[in-house]
Amino acid sequence: MKRAVFFKTFFLAAMVMSALVGFAQFPGGGHPPGGRPPGGRPPAGRFPGGDRQWDQQNMNRSEVKQKKKVREGDTFLVTGVLIDSKTSEPLPFVNLAVLDSIDSTFVKGGVTDYDGIFQLNGIPQGPFLLRVSAIGYESFMHPFNVVNNTDLGILKLDPGAITLDAVVVTAEKPLYAMDGEKLVYNVSEDPSIQTGTTEDALQNAPGVEVDVEGNITLRGVSSIEIWINDKPSKLTEENLKTYLQTLPANAIARIETITNPSAKYATEAEAVINIVTSTHIKSNQFISFGVNGSNQPFVSPWVSYMWKKEKLSINLFASGRFSDRDNTTDTWALQRQDGDSIGTYETTWADTTAQTDKNRNVSGNIFMNINYEIDSTSEISFDAGGFYNFNGTKMLRSQRQTYYFPDSIPEYSELITDTTRSKTDANNIFGHFGIDYTKKFDEMGHNLRIGFNSRISHNASEQWYNRLYDTYTDLNEHRYLLTDQNSYGFSLDVRYNRPYSENGELSYGLRADHQQTDNRYDRYNDSLGVVLDSLRAYHFKGNETNATADVNWTHRWGGFTLSTGLGVGADRVYYNYISTMPFADDSTMYFLNVIPSIHLTYRTQNMHNFKLNYAMRMAHPGETQLSTYRRYGENDYSTGNPNGLKNTYTHNMEAGWQKYFDRFGNIGVEAYGRLSTNEISNLTDSEYDDYLDRVVSYSIPYNLGNSWRYGTSLNMTYRPSGFFNVRLYANVYNYGYHMEYDRQGIHQVDENDMWSWSLRVNAWWKIFNKYQLTMSANYNSPTISLMSERKARYSLNVGARTDFFNRKMSVFVNIRDIFNWGAQVGSGSSNTNPYYLTDSTNKMVNSRYISVGVTFRFGKMELEKRAKEGDGETGDSLE
Repeated sequence: MKRAVFFKTFFLAAMVMSALVGFAQFPGGGHPPGGRPPGGRPPAGRFPGGDRQWDQQNMNRSEVKQKKKVREGDTFLVTGVLIDSKTSEPLPFVNLAVLDSIDSTFVKGGVTDYDGIFQLNGIPQGPFLLRVSAIGYESFMHPFNVVNNTDLGILKLDPGAITLDAVVVTAEKPLYAMDGEKLVYNVSEDPSIQTGTTEDALQNAPGVEVDVEGNITLRGVSSIEIWINDKPSKLTEENLKTYLQTLPANAIARIETITNPSAKYATEAEAVINIVTSTHIKSNQFISFGVNGSNQPFVSPWVSYMWKKEKLSINLFASGRFSDRDNTTDTWALQRQDGDSIGTYETTWADTTAQTDKNRNVSGNIFMNINYEIDSTSEISFDAGGFYNFNGTKMLRSQRQTYYFPDSIPEYSELITDTTRSKTDANNIFGHFGIDYTKKFDEMGHNLRIGFNSRISHNASEQWYNRLYDTYTDLNEHRYLLTDQNSYGFSLDVRYNRPYSENGELSYGLRADHQQTDNRYDRYNDSLGVVLDSLRAYHFKGNETNATADVNWTHRWGGFTLSTGLGVGADRVYYNYISTMPFADDSTMYFLNVIPSIHLTYRTQNMHNFKLNYAMRMAHPGETQLSTYRRYGENDYSTGNPNGLKNTYTHNMEAGWQKYFDRFGNIGVEAYGRLSTNEISNLTDSEYDDYLDRVVSYSIPYNLGNSWRYGTSLNMTYRPSGFFNVRLYANVYNYGYHMEYDRQGIHQVDENDMWSWSLRVNAWWKIFNKYQLTMSANYNSPTISLMSERKARYSLNVGARTDFFNRKMSVFVNIRDIFNWGAQVGSGSSNTNPYYLTDSTNKMVNSRYISVGVTFRFGKMELEKRAKEGDGETGDSLE
């Protein structure tokens, strides 16, 4: 280990010394003696002997240099200039890649400056290929040999632009832009990131964060769906990480981020990230494997295999996981009734509980994806996978209950204490299969996609439960719970996109889904499974079918983009609670959903971006909110409310401004508002229950009224280069609600609001194209929701990752919750219902933990341009 560290340190020192020697020889970043003049390339046509004389002089200088003594391990400077072969004009900001001439391994990348000049440092001795890619020009490969500092002279690129009636149509793309509901980062226009990977490019997409473990979030939201070339990637987590960490950034055209995606994306995720490539993976064979772990502890070995040859590609993935986690929860609760005067309350029951949970988890999953390109316009893909999970939980709970009898004369109270132990073993199995077909009618966005997906799951668990009272031993409980849950479902998705002009397109979608469920909950009043607890045992059968159609229209007028969408859907919900109790329930419900949206953006030439968005969502009540069946716990129950529950309507509006700077980064301000009407929420109360023969708490859903949230946010990114950025997100908002409901025949009105704020700072730095450092700090002040309050939450995390052996090996270290706030302070919530007050604090015993991981990658990826440029195709390969 010490020897490896020594050699690595020596290698870095050699690189630094080499750079310093080169700087000393050619101060000011100039050229070697006898090379091109400081002004850049020689003026076209003004060299006495022409370009041939220029090349001959460079050749002579190269021969002189070769006579110098060269030490093994030295690296050298390769320079040159790119010009247009017809106009002799310099070509600025063109991507270059140095490839090994034997196996086309990627060695070094770079980009030309404003005068078309390029300088590539750190090139070792040997034969190489220079690959040059420029939009509108034929691809170019130039062989060369390095024995010392090397000047390649003038390299000419032949135009290969698409022409219409002898008129070349060109358009300059801004680095960042808003386009309808999409925020676009044009990676191909960012010369500072071309030598990195796709993961590095994601770090520069506005709002996107990638930690050292490769986990992706968008503005702090982890519910993200990753798309590749306008369709869901369907890659597993580790498959996706391998793809992002091996595909070069210069193979990416743009990255689109979509928050609050419209109906056309047909996703349940809160955001979509669409990665659009400019190259096609011609052949690919990668095997990756590794292990991740932490001191919580958990350990997760995995293996991934990716293979592609011409039209066929196969992705395989398998992983396992073992975890061991302890949590503690402290809770107090208070039940009250109205006092003798208005606005006063009398306590009827008080409870304090301390609970410890020990969780042991073992899981494994497999995944397979096969994709076949039928021809240049059609492809079909199949995916299948399975998941198995075993979870063992041991719970220890100590409870102190005090019953108050304020109506008795004299008033008195009674204390009851008990200890509960339980053990639960659960087994979960999940499988899925899907098939997708895509047809491209042209390269302008006219396409059709059809997808069919099916799923099946089986969950079974056993629980042994023992509750022992200190005084009233006749109340001791010994129970056994056996559950068996089975479900299957399938869905069909059709999406048809049709541009009607260069500035507009229409998109049509259809989605149908069916879910079937069959669950059994058998609970016994003994530890042997003999005496059935008829109050809590039941058999549930249900199914839900829905169909949704949508149409979306997008049109552009100069800097303006308008996107509108409308989705209409119908749902059928059937449920049947089979039980011996009189509150068994069998019902069928029908619902109609409407999803309108409108997005307006405006972009100026100096990179000011404005947006104005509106979207409305309808949500119908679920079967648990409608069914009259009572689901009993130990000292409580919950039930539905079939009498008049209405759909909830949520209106969202956003208005924002973003300014992007080529050197600095971006700054943006956004104002937003959300109004929910007929909001459904559970109201918790207490009453005497005939079945349990005591006062218990119960919850029932109501359309309690309206809630709102409005505020403003500031986001700022400092981005001096493509490999370093610091992001700041600040948010200030007001949440409030107005509720009206009837309680025991008395009309109740309750309203409340609260200002809250949050702050998040993230930093990312990549050094020497292999070392990554990340830091994230988060704070969320206390917030409220309907009759509840959530406590403040904060954390500080740091991480580091490095690559070895040309990214064949990666190692990361991540420290979560450095100050152990999760264990010392914890998190929790409070119920503010005046009749049922609760407060809960949850603490993770090992909140501060260190996670580590190592990944090995072996294989090769060969890329080619998506379309022919001029008369030829070219590619490069990465190992």
